[in-house]
Order: sequence, then C-alpha cells, then structure tokens
Amino acid sequence: MKTTFYQRMTALAVVMVTLAFTAYGQSAGGKGPDVLIVGMASIGQEMGAPGYWLNDRQQALPVTGALGGSARAIAVSGSNVYIAGSTQYPNSPCYWLNGTRHDLPVSRAEVLGGAAAIAVSGSNVYIAGSERSHTGNYQWKSTPGYWLNGVWHDLPVSGTYGSAAAIVISGSDVYIAGQDGDGEKSTPGYWLNGVWQGLPVTGTSGSARGIAVSGSGVYILGSDGDTFGYWLNGVWQALPLIGAQGSANGIAVSGSDVYIVGYDYDTSVEPEDFFGFPSAACYWLNGTRHALPVTGKYGNSARAIVVSGSNVYITGQNEYKACYWLNGTRHDLPHTGARGSADAIVLR
Repeated sequence: MKTTFYQRMTALAVVMVTLAFTAYGQSAGGKGPDVLIVGMASIGQEMGAPGYWLNDRQQALPVTGALGGSARAIAVSGSNVYIAGSTQYPNSPCYWLNGTRHDLPVSRAEVLGGAAAIAVSGSNVYIAGSERSHTGNYQWKSTPGYWLNGVWHDLPVSGTYGSAAAIVISGSDVYIAGQDGDGEKSTPGYWLNGVWQGLPVTGTSGSARGIAVSGSGVYILGSDGDTFGYWLNGVWQALPLIGAQGSANGIAVSGSDVYIVGYDYDTSVEPEDFFGFPSAACYWLNGTRHALPVTGKYGNSARAIVVSGSNVYITGQNEYKACYWLNGTRHDLPHTGARGSADAIVLR
C-alpha cells in the first residue's frame, strides 16, 4: 500500500517557530465565516512544523524545546481556539490554546502519548488519543483514552492494542470512536460515556476513524477489511471506489445528507518510484462518489469536511501540498516547506 506523507520522511531537521496569535477577523472580502484549518508543513524529511491557516493566512504553532510537531484537530469555543497535536523529538501530546502550548501528561515516564481529536463542551476540554508503551521483544501496547481538562482517563479494551481516533459530544453524551485489538486483528467501535460498543465486521479486522451524531443516528466512519464506509446505528454501508483501494477520512451529516471525504487509488499500475500509486481526492454524498479537482496524479487526498448551509468545505492535499475545496473549487494554501497537509477545519 502507499505510504503516507509522514512515513516517507527519514531525516532530521531543526525548526524554531514563534507565534503571534492572530485575532479573528472577517474572511476574505469581509463576508462569510472565518475559516480555520490546521495541519503541518515539512521542514525536513522527518520533521513537520505544526500550524493553522486563518482565512488562508498561515500561522505557526510553537514547539519550543522540540524538533518539530503536528497539529491534528481543532475546536473553537467563544473566542478560544483549541488545537490538539503533538511535538516530535521529544514526542509529547499537547494542545495549543490561543497559540500557547500546553503539554499533556502521560501515566508513566516511559510512555509515549498521542493526541488525535478534540472537543469542547462548556468549560470542559476533551482530547482523545492513546498511550503507547514498550512491552519487550519489539512489542508495543497501545491504550486508548482521553484527557479531560488535562487529566488522562483510560478507555476499556479487551486486547493490547487499542486507539481512540475521533470524539464528539452530543448533549451530555461523549462519543469516542476507535478500535480494540491485539496488533493482528482489531474490532472497530466506539465508547459511549466510557462503555465500549463494538461494530460488526465480515472479516477479522476493521477500523473506526471518524464519528458524527445527528438526532438518533450515530455514524461511525471506518473500514471493514479493505472496504471503506460507515456504520449507521451499527449497520454497515460500503462506499464505491474507482480504484482498487482507498481511504475514508472524514464525515459530516447535514440534515438527511451524509458527506464522507477521502481518496482512492489504483494498485494495478506500477508505482512511480517515490510517489507510490496514483491517488484521486474525492467525496461521497449519500454514497455517490464525486471527484475533487487536482493538478497531478500523486499525493492527492481529502482529509476533513465541514458543511455550513449550502457551502461544503473540504481540506486535504493537492500534489502533497495543503489545500481546501469550497463547493468543489480548489484553493491552495501557502506554507513553508516543499510539502504540507490540511488535516482539520472549523468555521467561526
């Protein structure tokens, strides 16, 4: 399978970044919502520089004391902007509140942590992620969980390798999507207020990587073996691909419409050296696939989506560079470094 942008990086680089956190302003032209997109830019072949774009203007996030980092998720509450991510070398889960970094504690000194998703409800800040610890003989244990106002809470699993990938709060209920497994097989599902709800798969493994709740409907984005789609209240809905393989990365529900973003690619063709297999960014609306315009064959993907009225915003990559699409029209985002990614989005 094609390796990701992060997996291909192999050398170290040092970055010093500073931030003057920009106050919210009007979007381009003085109309419409502010658009905040988080992601990263390459600063070497292994390191990334975390940051965000406010109405297409790039802002760096500080990683003082580390060589690099990543920004994975974003939430806004009032005038506050929360971004979840991590530093690299040393590896530490963290979040930025209005541009100030706050490192998140792990349960033991030898444990590595990762922050994958964030949600804010009132004065409570929930950050979903995992802790990884070495168990010997090149084996690792991964424990899913979440930080609530900076305090780590394990989520129950039956295996040794679990993960928490997405979080949403609906009323007083906290939903966290992820999986429970042993490193060779995994069961997708979600935790509802800390209680595990497994989802059916046809084979031995699946994944859960996104979640949306609308009324009584619980939508879990993921995979059943090599098939991508979503579960609606536990019933699997597969998505069509034009290529042999693909990935579904983000989900949004607006009224009766279900939007899913991702990419697919054709493994029947010979990969082109470093670039891997040709990839096509796309989205599915109620199960029908729609291509997104890109400029080349490689490094294209859709990562996240938000719907506001009649406007559909999708973030991702165009030829390994950060971009977003607004109602199908691509907007390339400026960034330092040769490569970048736009991984999450929120409107204000």
